Amino acid sequence: MRKILLDSLDAGDFEKHLANKSPALSDNDNLALAFTIFREWVGKKALKDLGTFLYHLKNQCIVIRLDVSDAKDAFKLFETINNRGLRLSPTDIIKNFILGNAARFGPEPLKLARTKWAELLQHLDGTSIESFFRHFLCARFKRRITISFVIPNFKQVFMRQVREAAKLPDRHWYSDVAQTEEEEAEGAEAECEPAEEHSLLELPPAPTMPFADFLEELISGAKVYGQLVKAKTGHSTIDRHLRNLRMIKSIQTYGFLMALRTGGCPNEVFVRVLQLTEALLIRRHICRERANDNETLFARLCGVSPTNPLPAVVDEFRKMSPSDEKFRHEFASFDFTTSLRERARYCLEQFEINDQGGFAELLVAGPESVHVEHIMPVKIKTKRAKDEFGDWPAYLGSGSETKHPHFVSKIGNLTLFAGSLNIGASNNPYHRKKTCYLNSAIKLTKSLPAEYPEFRFEHIEQRSLRFADLAVRLWPVP
Repeated sequence: MRKILLDSLDAGDFEKHLANKSPALSDNDNLALAFTIFREWVGKKALKDLGTFLYHLKNQCIVIRLDVSDAKDAFKLFETINNRGLRLSPTDIIKNFILGNAARFGPEPLKLARTKWAELLQHLDGTSIESFFRHFLCARFKRRITISFVIPNFKQVFMRQVREAAKLPDRHWYSDVAQTEEEEAEGAEAECEPAEEHSLLELPPAPTMPFADFLEELISGAKVYGQLVKAKTGHSTIDRHLRNLRMIKSIQTYGFLMALRTGGCPNEVFVRVLQLTEALLIRRHICRERANDNETLFARLCGVSPTNPLPAVVDEFRKMSPSDEKFRHEFASFDFTTSLRERARYCLEQFEINDQGGFAELLVAGPESVHVEHIMPVKIKTKRAKDEFGDWPAYLGSGSETKHPHFVSKIGNLTLFAGSLNIGASNNPYHRKKTCYLNSAIKLTKSLPAEYPEFRFEHIEQRSLRFADLAVRLWPVP
């Protein structure tokens, strides 16, 4: 007899795995892995050990069953238990809130909510679900929302915009079962009611809608959000720019981009918005402008017309874009440290595309094949560094070990390279590197030996300034 009944997302695949049949075109890799690991574990155990395990499972594990009279009482109980134990994630609480209220609407709405929640998880697989709900609300409120404000304001949107919710008691946002004095004393409903007024934002006026339509909006947003984050819209040019934004680290844009896509923004207009967004963000990131201001900007832009966003976008971006002079200066001196390696890769890729005549289809391969190469190595002092990369301190001259940290992460010291370099001990390690660079198919790297017969600190400065001038042209103020 079956002892486990799973939710709709896993139920079908679970049945197939239980019968030792692989689901066709299954995306549920974690469930498949769980069965594989457990079967391997069982296969390695002696019969005696399995008997011991079964005894402990049957006699020493405690399963608590809670019977309730109605589905809505089950969801109410779930959240009450949560408030007395380990706190759940915002996603768990939102799921319980949606399904709990769906149960109050009736059996069919509950069934629909379960199905739609499974769809939402599938669309958001591989992304942060909490980030989706945060950006979903940013688009709704057209303002920046922190993660701590997500739960109360999602509930506010639900209760004020879902038509069926208007028939529910206004005081209790989750259940129409009155609190006991004990629950009120312990704050069991703290997560469920709008008790903290300061956490509720002013919701822009919007027409109410049926519960089914609200779910469709949620699923539509989740589908688009997943495509944006994973750069898998099916449109090659759009996906290429989305990959660029991911490399720049621009998660704050996703609520705005989701609003445009769900609102029917034409592809050619959307591409132009992405291009402008890349230019704005690389300028602001390099100039160390406040990230919170970026998020505030993109939340505010959620209110523009999705079919004609360019006038408003251009106007706002001009106001927020650092000047050419500041960008040029900051770019030449910027430290592309390890945590910003993907941002450096993005810049170098764009320089390479520019060298190739602007042919975007000639994109540099991914990090698995091509890595960001430090021409002057990251480490030069240790014996191992000298054995692998040559005697750079001797090559660079007096005071090199003091200067090295200030130059090693500048853009002028970086290039793109496939494969590995093992220079070996040498009094002129750059000379040994030049031979390898000449064999590169990447123009940015192949041209290094001719452009820089020697490569010392002054050459890093020169190359950084040249790249800074190019950056101003590639990422202009709109």
